[in-house]
Amino acid sequence: MTSRSPHNQPSSRARRDLHISSGSSVASVSSAYSVTSSFRHHQNAPWSPPTPSTPKPMLAVDSTHTPKTRGSVGIMIVGLGGANGTTLLAGILANRLNSQWRGPQGQPMQPNYYGCITQLKQKGKFGGVGFKDKIQGLADASMAAVGGWDIRPTKVGDALLAHQILDYDLVRQLKEEMNKVKIFRGVYDPRFIGPSQHSTATHVLSNDEASNDSEALKCLRADIRYFKWRNGVVGHTTVIWSASVEPNCDLLENIHSARDLLEAIETHEERRGGPLPPSLLYATAALLEGCSFVNGGSQNTLSCPGLADLARQQVGVYCLGTDFKAGQTKFKTAAVEYLRTMGLAPRVIASSNHLGNNDMKNLDTAKAASSAKLRVKQDIFAPWEEDIDHKVSIMFTPEINDDKRDFVEYTSHAFLGQTHTMVTYTRASDSVLCVPLMIDAAVWCDFFAGRSWPYEKVAKALAYLFKVPEGVAKGVDPGFFRQMHELELQSMAAHEAKTSKSKDATVKKRVRIRPEEKTTEWAIPHDARIICAGLACVDMQLNHATGGDGGEHIETFAGEKSIGGGSVSMACKTLARLCHGPPLDDEYMQVTPPVVHSVIPLCKIGNDDTGNKLLSLLKNCGGCRNVDTTYTKIARQKDPSARTALAVLPIYQDGRRGCFFDAASNSTFSARELVQMIGSLSSGSTGPMLDYSQMTNDEIDDYRERLEVLTPDYGAFLFGYPHLLPQIQGEALAQVLLEARSIMIDGGIIALDLNGVPEGTFPIREGSIRSLSDLRNDAVIGMALEHVDILHLNEDELCLLTGCEVVGTAESELEDEYAIAMAVNLFLNAGVGVVAVTRGSKGSFVSCNNEERFRRTPMLPNSWVDCTARGSALQLPPGTIINSNGAGDSYTSGLLVASMLRHTGMTVPIRNEDGRDEEISPKSQIPPLKGKLASGKKRMTPYTLYMRENYVTLKQQCNDDKKAIFTKCHEMWENEADEVKSMYERKALEENEADAENEISNRVIDDMEALDSTQQLTSPSHDIEENPRNLYMTNRSLNLESAVLFASLVAAYHIDMSTRDRKHIDMLQLLERSMVFPTGLEEI
Repeated sequence: MTSRSPHNQPSSRARRDLHISSGSSVASVSSAYSVTSSFRHHQNAPWSPPTPSTPKPMLAVDSTHTPKTRGSVGIMIVGLGGANGTTLLAGILANRLNSQWRGPQGQPMQPNYYGCITQLKQKGKFGGVGFKDKIQGLADASMAAVGGWDIRPTKVGDALLAHQILDYDLVRQLKEEMNKVKIFRGVYDPRFIGPSQHSTATHVLSNDEASNDSEALKCLRADIRYFKWRNGVVGHTTVIWSASVEPNCDLLENIHSARDLLEAIETHEERRGGPLPPSLLYATAALLEGCSFVNGGSQNTLSCPGLADLARQQVGVYCLGTDFKAGQTKFKTAAVEYLRTMGLAPRVIASSNHLGNNDMKNLDTAKAASSAKLRVKQDIFAPWEEDIDHKVSIMFTPEINDDKRDFVEYTSHAFLGQTHTMVTYTRASDSVLCVPLMIDAAVWCDFFAGRSWPYEKVAKALAYLFKVPEGVAKGVDPGFFRQMHELELQSMAAHEAKTSKSKDATVKKRVRIRPEEKTTEWAIPHDARIICAGLACVDMQLNHATGGDGGEHIETFAGEKSIGGGSVSMACKTLARLCHGPPLDDEYMQVTPPVVHSVIPLCKIGNDDTGNKLLSLLKNCGGCRNVDTTYTKIARQKDPSARTALAVLPIYQDGRRGCFFDAASNSTFSARELVQMIGSLSSGSTGPMLDYSQMTNDEIDDYRERLEVLTPDYGAFLFGYPHLLPQIQGEALAQVLLEARSIMIDGGIIALDLNGVPEGTFPIREGSIRSLSDLRNDAVIGMALEHVDILHLNEDELCLLTGCEVVGTAESELEDEYAIAMAVNLFLNAGVGVVAVTRGSKGSFVSCNNEERFRRTPMLPNSWVDCTARGSALQLPPGTIINSNGAGDSYTSGLLVASMLRHTGMTVPIRNEDGRDEEISPKSQIPPLKGKLASGKKRMTPYTLYMRENYVTLKQQCNDDKKAIFTKCHEMWENEADEVKSMYERKALEENEADAENEISNRVIDDMEALDSTQQLTSPSHDIEENPRNLYMTNRSLNLESAVLFASLVAAYHIDMSTRDRKHIDMLQLLERSMVFPTGLEEI
């Protein structure tokens, strides 16, 4: 058997060391903090006619504009180096760059999308043809990410030149850029390809890398993940088979289910009775990775019922084919439909076609593959069940290359037994006919996937693309115009279903453009992901409700709104809308990078409409599109009888809320199920979970070691509401937290958010609180406490769990805080790292454990050791409508993010008067801190001197409010004349040279450096390196007071109805308001 092994993948094996990658003409530069993102498209100075000087447009319609984009959709081509793959990539690049070139006769040429109905607008008085302006939400193919596999090592640009299909002047301009595209090693089995291809098949999976189908499948899945990651694909990805036609495989029809399919791939070839075709492995890999698969070849891949079953198990994933209907066959289906519409009776259709491309060369030397091709061509009219004698002859003629010729004679019975004969002759490039169908297939799959349109309906809608629609589309009407009518019906239905959910019928643009250089001062190292697990439901909110005090009278509410509820949904929403900087101009399809690279919800939902709604709410809960619901979608298939939880929540006019809750699947959500989901994260698998109980310890260790390179970086695990999850309590909860710890960087950070603590949890004697022994033996959380790094609970839950008494009056504030501190110490003594208690209008209380406990969790900030912070409640403007639902979840998520943030040491933008960001220029930038002076004391800055001299006055003006002091000083410094700033610069230089700073000054500097350095304003300086890195600040964390205020601000944005539904929250703004001194300034 041939080798099937992983392609050469630096992404999978050396992901953290990868700093520069290029694919689909997209290069991304990353660091441990993802400080900078650049997407460059180079242009080789294409010819363009002279034009008058005009203002530069801001969008990519200008040929001199180089778009910097994430992939709108992903297109992965099996056979990327072939005629179709190279022509497709060249077409997308030419349109993206708006290339200009000379044709064969020297005539000026420009790119277009003729043949791509998803990219064309309607024409003429009555419309028709194009869908671009007819249906909102169709992706822009010019921004698609393109990649794939090939068994030949030829670079894509070189292959395009060798194929001699497109004009040389265009190829010359695109060749260098195309050669940068990575080609993955292909799965190769000589039994499924003609002898003419064997000698060039050198870019293949080796036996050492993957010795069987199962290993090859894992490699293909890793390739797909890497492709989407490297190209930043924001839409749906489609894998298209455009390689040589394979012989038909008889085994496929006996694979009846998804389980049978996966078992067949795991089974040895001799045991299952023969080899499986490579196309089946590509299709399976695509479906398991949440991508669609399109069989553009003639082989019977889609005759495998297991593929259809696997596609049905996921939402918005499709398996389509067979054989693109590009030229002669497309016209046949239109011509025969025309003859039948005239009332004639077609009886004989005799055709021949010849061309000299590589696909025809393969068919010429592989009779079994040739039979597969002829089967498709001859079966196109079978669904009509009419007596049509359809004959096809194919010939390989190398001389004419890709310039296909075909001749067809149509003979029909006419009036009174007479004969009607019609002849057609077509000449066109085979690839130029086929590529538009490939682009449309990917764009349509993205369109329907974004609307979760049913698989069967999508297969019928896209039947027009294929010679013989197979799989779930088998037997559809072969008439071309009837198929186009079905496409219009389904696409319009999907479009209307999407727009009807929103009154303004707005549709998000799928193509996003990043800023050329995005620098951020605070970031989460390693682009670490956050896992959100626990209770999930759909919250049906009854807004502005009356009542809530009991009674039987009728109450009112002002409208209903369904949102994602439970800890998982609320945490995902909070994390998914935190971004670096303000949201960019949507008119230009821009997106600001998220603070959290990816958010992974793990919860149990049912296969019902409520479950579909919850998945959609999770996936679209933030503007950064960084919530990955793949693992929850896969897990939901395991329990077909499960129902999705629903909560009806009256939100009362005073901000309180009621709750009527049907736990549904949460009642049966077990620790075993959650551990399996976590295990799938550790292996990067979305397929069936491995049963470790059937493996030896050595086998488990070996398996985890081999797959460790495929695992993304996870930095935190947030689990919510154990009291409402009866199957994940006590020892089971502890086991879940241990499993989560095992897959995270340095053990990560584990956060536990409590809710639903019942009254009477523990019988308390009056005047005493619970003992440490009692707390450790708590049936729900006791055994898990030592594994918890951040614990959140509200004041009422603290009282229920510990027995502490909080009176809640103004006179009892000191006694209440003492009681809370004593109760919190119980949890610290039980092994919790950080305990956060939210107290509603009284703010929050956060206390941290000692250094020994913090050593067990290296990811927690060392500066928090033995610290306590009391956060005041933020005062919202009078008249603000609030909704407290999820306030604790948002606070916990904010505190978790604050604990993970580290300073990158980089400079940041400053704000203009109009609120926009402007990069700090070297001439106006404060020199970076270079470290300590020779005496060991730290350098003085002009701004520090300015604050020291004005502090006493400001302290009196601001009534000792440290935040107000800093803000006022900041404003004063900003308004000072350049001469004054220059004076302070000279004074700072003199003090640094004299090494005369006293200990008080040093303490002030420490305080200032712990602040967000965006508060440092500009002062004149010269010869400063561009974007210097402040080594002193690098990797510093937020102090606890700042972290608590940050979490409170995040919660405030959540409860304020005017900001609750914002898709983006600028973390920079939150940090500007959160930064406080770690020590007081009274000493000055």
